[in-house]
Amino acid sequence: MRKTIAIVVAVLVLLPMAAAAVTVTTPQGAQEVFARGDLLDALAVLRLAGVDVQFAAAAGSYNASAGDHQVQFTPGGSLAVVDGRLTRLPGPLRQLEGHVVCAPATAAVLLAPFGWTLSGSDASLELAHASAGEQIEVSVVRAPTGTTLVVRGTKQRPQVAATRGAVALLFATPVTLAKPIAPEAELLGGDLRGTTLTLRLAPGAEVANTYPLDDPPRFVVRLGTAAPVAAVAAPRAGPLVVLDPGHGGGDQGAKGPGSELEKDITLAVARATAAQLQAAGVNTRLTRDGDDTVSLTDRTALANRLQATVFVSIHANASLARGAHGAETYYMSADASDAQAAQSAARENASASPDTVQLILWDLAHVANLNNSARLARSIQERLNELQGIKDRGIRQAPFVVLTGATMPAALVEVGFLSNPDEAARLALPDTQQQIAAALAAAIVAYLHEPTPTPATSPAGTPTP
Repeated sequence: MRKTIAIVVAVLVLLPMAAAAVTVTTPQGAQEVFARGDLLDALAVLRLAGVDVQFAAAAGSYNASAGDHQVQFTPGGSLAVVDGRLTRLPGPLRQLEGHVVCAPATAAVLLAPFGWTLSGSDASLELAHASAGEQIEVSVVRAPTGTTLVVRGTKQRPQVAATRGAVALLFATPVTLAKPIAPEAELLGGDLRGTTLTLRLAPGAEVANTYPLDDPPRFVVRLGTAAPVAAVAAPRAGPLVVLDPGHGGGDQGAKGPGSELEKDITLAVARATAAQLQAAGVNTRLTRDGDDTVSLTDRTALANRLQATVFVSIHANASLARGAHGAETYYMSADASDAQAAQSAARENASASPDTVQLILWDLAHVANLNNSARLARSIQERLNELQGIKDRGIRQAPFVVLTGATMPAALVEVGFLSNPDEAARLALPDTQQQIAAALAAAIVAYLHEPTPTPATSPAGTPTP
C-alpha cells in the first residue's frame, strides 16, 4: 500500500501543471494574459499599458519605457531600476515557459511610473490609468549659489521647454495646484492648463538647469545665468560622461589639516575635468554645479536618466595613517576587496540610510558593465599613478552607494589623501587640480576609444520578445 501511494505521488509531481490565464480588463477591453498560480506575465501586462519592453542581451535585463519614464529589471531578481533609482520589488521576477512572470503586486510597482494601476483578484484584474491629478506646489528658494524654483507634491519628472521669459513643465499625467502661485522677484506667476504648467520669469531670469530630487520627491528649476560648466551639458551627439563631485552643501566630506574641504576640491576637479572633456569633444554633465546637497542615490539616478555612457564619482581620501598618499580607484561590488576598501566605502556611504545601503546587494546582473567598470577604473588609476609618480595602489572593489544601480560603466576615484598634510596642501592648489583633471579626462577619453569586448550573450532560457 505504501509503494502504491508513493508511485501515485511521484506521478502527480511529474505531471505538468495545466496552462492558465488571467483576464486583464483595460480601457480597450478584456485581454487574457498567461498566468500560473498567483503569477502572471509581466511583459504582457506592461505592453497592454502601452509600455515598450525590450530585452538587452548584453546586460541580461529588460528595459521598459514610455515617455520620460524607464524601468529596468532582470529575471530572477527582486530589484529594479525605476526612473534611474534602485527599487526593491514586493517579489521576484521569474522565467516560466518562455514568459517573465511575477505576482500582481510586483507588476503594479513596474506599472506605477507609467501612471497605471493594477487591481482586482488573481482571476480577474483591472488595468487603469491613474487619472486623479496630483496636487503640486511651487515655491522660490534662494541660496548663495543661486535661486531655484521647487515643485513639490509630485513624483513625475516632467519634460522641460524653456523659452525667453518662461519655462513650461509638461507632466505625463494631470496635476492640480494646491494653491495659486505667488509672484516673487524672479517668478512673476504661473498658469496650469491640463498637464502643462507654465512659469513666467522676471526679465533677466533664465533657466540654468533642471533636475528631480527625492526624499521627498520634488522637481527643481535652477535660475540664473548658466555658468561655463553648465554649457557642457549641450545637446547630446555621442558619448555622455556624467561626473559626480563628491559631497556638497552641509556634507563637507573629509577635512585636511589646513581646513581643506573635500567638497570644494572635488567640485574644482570635476569642473576642470568637464572643461577638458568638452574641449576633446565629449559631452559632459555634473551631478552638482555648486555647493549643493545631493543625495547619493540621486547622483546615480541622474546618470541613469540621461543614459550616460560613463559615470565617474570624484572624492578625496582620508586615513588614520598620516603618511598615506596617492590615488585609489574603485568599482562596484557587493563585497569589499580588502579592509581598506571597506573603510573607504563606509566613510563615503555615511550620508546614506541603512535601507539604501542594503540595496547595494542587488543582483549585479549587469556583468558587462562590471567588466567595463574595471577597465574604466584601471584606465583612471594608471594615469593618476603616472601623474603622481607613485607605486600602483591598485584598483579595488567596494559597495559604494553612489555606484549602486548604475546602468553604465561606473567608477569612484579618490584623488589623494586629505589626511596627509603635504598632499592636502597640494590638492587645494588650482595647478594640481588642473593636472588631476587632465589625467582624468585623458583616462576617460582613452576608455571611450578602447574596443569594447564582445557582449555576453543572453542566459540560456531567457526569452527574447
